[in-house]
Amino acid sequence: MALPIPKCLVSETCFRLGSNRRWITWVGSVALLFAWHLSVRCQSAPQLSLQESDINSIAVVMPTEGSPGPPKAPVPNLLPELLALAERNNPGLKAAYHRWQSALQKIPQVTSLEDPRLTFTDYLERTMEVAEEIRITQMIPYPGKLALRGRIESAEAEALRKEFEKERLDLRADVKDAYYEYYYLEETVRINRENLDLLRRFERVAAARYGVGRGGNQDVIKAQVELGKVENDVRSLEDSRAPVRARLNAAMNRPTSEPILPPTDLDVKQLDLHTEEVLAMSSRLNPEIQALDARLGKSRDQVALAQKQYFPDFSLGLNWENGNNRMEAPPGDEYMAMVEINLPIYRKRLAAGVREAEATVQEVQSMREEMKNKVSVDLQNELYRLRNAERQIHLFTDILIPKARQSVQITETSYSSAESGFLELVDTQRELLMFQESYYRSVADYAQALAKVEALVGRSLVDDGSQSILKPADLSQSSFTDEPVEVDVTTPEQHE
Repeated sequence: MALPIPKCLVSETCFRLGSNRRWITWVGSVALLFAWHLSVRCQSAPQLSLQESDINSIAVVMPTEGSPGPPKAPVPNLLPELLALAERNNPGLKAAYHRWQSALQKIPQVTSLEDPRLTFTDYLERTMEVAEEIRITQMIPYPGKLALRGRIESAEAEALRKEFEKERLDLRADVKDAYYEYYYLEETVRINRENLDLLRRFERVAAARYGVGRGGNQDVIKAQVELGKVENDVRSLEDSRAPVRARLNAAMNRPTSEPILPPTDLDVKQLDLHTEEVLAMSSRLNPEIQALDARLGKSRDQVALAQKQYFPDFSLGLNWENGNNRMEAPPGDEYMAMVEINLPIYRKRLAAGVREAEATVQEVQSMREEMKNKVSVDLQNELYRLRNAERQIHLFTDILIPKARQSVQITETSYSSAESGFLELVDTQRELLMFQESYYRSVADYAQALAKVEALVGRSLVDDGSQSILKPADLSQSSFTDEPVEVDVTTPEQHE
């Protein structure tokens, strides 16, 4: 009858074994003390400090229990500070981080031997020649199996680390995308408000001219129609900022309705990117491809481990028997060494395990090729957006906006001298507004495409020597800030 060792140590049998059996109690006490020591060590083993980890020089600080949540005050409107807050507080990034840390803890588990087994047997009926028996055994896997299991879990942990890095890059790209969209909306609202003020002045001028008989009522109506359209556009643009702020707040794990100061400035660098170089860089540095590379190594190690299953595992043991009650043979203690192995004779099961692992290798290889193609397509799409937006920026700043502003000034002069109509004035002003809105749209598109390219490549492409693609001076002298046009509202009789 096999009993757990604690019951053995407290049973009266251990104390009735006589002088030749005293060492049994000592051995059992030592075993119990050793087991208690291991239990205490396991309970008090230091845990990995997640707050002190640093991944690629990016510290992800996890708030401790009881710490206050994200701040509710308006956050700064500088992009680096928004990115830092998002990396610190985003729950999706934290989840990816903890998945990686969890995988790291599997490595020491699979590379460790199983617990040894200690058995004590007391033959209570005393009908056997052997009164007591103690046995200790240890299972030892075939050489190489533990190392392969450790490599498999290490590869999985590396894949999860790359997925964590991808989550971080995607988060940064999402924050940048929302930030640049917020910038575009703020600038568009600003220039539409300026245009609204100018249209109100035009309406007053048209009404004054109509009042003295030097203009038609259609000019006043046209001005009022344009005012209504621009007022509606301004309200729509103002409302469209709320979803963008919600995106930024969600990325920082803040209530989506919390205020965020609007961007006041933007510095977007001009880059000379070559498609082939960028594609080659992404194939090396893209974290999704790197994660699949790690899983490819893992699947190959799984093939090797499946092949190792053809070899047996060992169990080594030592057995002591108390033979003092022996009747025929001389009484005394006996010791026996034991070796036990499993017999891997079911070859179909083992062969199926090898084929399964080999199929997994083919699967991961195909997934890697598919991911490489997907990254290449996405990257070329974003590079097209980047270059197209860059062309648009230069077109608006160098040609269209200066020419449209010049056209507005000429039309204002002609209208003040009654050489052109009010409709022409409104049309030229509307064209300038459209070009300015398109300019800021192109700036946002360029910055958003660049952020996506960097996320796909897996690293920043901007260096300190890069020049800004923006030309603020081209838009600083807007006709929206000019003085109201001066028109002659006197009657012909007053001239006489």
